Amino acid sequence: MTDFTESGLTISLPDGNSFRFQDLSKYTELKGQNLKEVDYCWWDDRTNTFWLLEIKDYSNLTTAEKLPNDLLEMLTNKVTDSLLMLGAAWSNTNTGNSILSELPTIFQSFPKSPHKMKIVCVLKLLEPHKRVELGTLKTTFRNRLEGRISLFDLKYVTLTDHETAIQMGIPIISAT
Repeated sequence: MTDFTESGLTISLPDGNSFRFQDLSKYTELKGQNLKEVDYCWWDDRTNTFWLLEIKDYSNLTTAEKLPNDLLEMLTNKVTDSLLMLGAAWSNTNTGNSILSELPTIFQSFPKSPHKMKIVCVLKLLEPHKRVELGTLKTTFRNRLEGRISLFDLKYVTLTDHETAIQMGIPIISAT
């Protein structure tokens, strides 16, 4: 297992069965072209699930980024662009093949295997009363992504706080 720290949360991901788009040279090349990415992707052998995870420390966001529309737009773009990159990788486009060649083997044949995909966006919330606001945001977030995730037969997309994510089994091992 390899530990990563993002936005004050440390997660532990399986060696060889995880990747970060930011570590892919093709993504680095495309990043300046208004392309965004989720923080982590990994395969969970126990549940036969491909996870996509975005983490944000709510306390470190700017005032504008904390506005519901701006926050949801940022998260929606990250999820959408990540799905587009995966779609390109699995569709044999020239750019997609460059991405595919850098992915761990389990992800290279992913669409051909029985699978589940789950997307989780986690907000590190230090103030418990902020969790109350997440219900409405979660519904709006899912509604914004509904057509996009249906293209991948995705049924599970959520926005949650870090403590709930830990209870859900997201491999967050510490919060600082």
